[in-house]
Amino acid sequence: MSDQQVTLGGKPTEPTGGVVITDIHPVIISVSRATDIPAFYMDWFLHRYHEGYVIWKNPYRQNRRQRVLFDKTRAAVFWTKDPGSLLASVDAIDALSLHYYVQVTLNDYEGLGYELRVPPLEKRIHDFQDLSRRLGKERVIWRFDPLLLSDTLTIESLFVRIEELFARLGPYCERMVFSYVDIAGYRGVTRNMARYGLTAVREFTGEEKLTLARVLEQCAKPYRIQVMACCQELDLLSYGIIQGRCIDDRLFRRIASGDPDFISWLDRSARKDAGQREHCTCIVAKDVGEYSTCLHQCRYCYANRSDEVVASRYLLHQKARSQGLVPESIVPEY
Repeated sequence: MSDQQVTLGGKPTEPTGGVVITDIHPVIISVSRATDIPAFYMDWFLHRYHEGYVIWKNPYRQNRRQRVLFDKTRAAVFWTKDPGSLLASVDAIDALSLHYYVQVTLNDYEGLGYELRVPPLEKRIHDFQDLSRRLGKERVIWRFDPLLLSDTLTIESLFVRIEELFARLGPYCERMVFSYVDIAGYRGVTRNMARYGLTAVREFTGEEKLTLARVLEQCAKPYRIQVMACCQELDLLSYGIIQGRCIDDRLFRRIASGDPDFISWLDRSARKDAGQREHCTCIVAKDVGEYSTCLHQCRYCYANRSDEVVASRYLLHQKARSQGLVPESIVPEY
């Protein structure tokens, strides 16, 4: 694998109707930060992978697209809130011959109205455990993300929920990733919270963040779990908490140790993804998802504009699939 072969750069094609499409050939893909592909679009992704590419639309510049070609792809990170859906697709994913691991966001906000359409908590726990048994616990990462507080979720009751999840998931993972909810930083989150009557959700104070860090440290210790903070400026190293790296070259080196070609590429090319937030330490990968397409209805989510927009886009996708089409992107254009 030469550097030329695996470049993330590309040359734009001729504009068509004002749209510029650039071809890229990522080595690592993210499936997906933008939406839950395993839960809602896995069949589409598998078909597109075999077709050899997807079209990614820039959410901020609609006339800019990327044709994400999979000819150089060697590794993937899958993200989901429904570990059962991922488990059902393991055989098909294995057939792609990719090095991969899974980020499973498994929060306990059951009964609070923050995650309306995720599967029941008990099912998610059992599916997480089964997925860990299947893939190995080093390849199944638990996320409690984001951590939040409200008038009905005190910090004490949040501690109880965290402790109970550690007891159930601790033997089945090696990493736990968290973030403190950031409401002020995302105007869309603030708007949606108010729209759905959840104005009492609040961010953590500085002291509450440190108190929570101590709880996480104590919960993780019996299971020897490494706790990681996702995109956090606060230094929590004294609590044994390190900066998270969700797209992680270190983990890929471990699970792909038998692939010297890929390891050599990591040695040469693994670098911080400049397109992510300031305190993100992930290495470069290409996400293949699309905003406002996830049906979990998580009220704190920054990636969905509204339930109505998500529903309309999902219907467009389903319409195409019912016609036997595999659209180039999640949301087809007619």
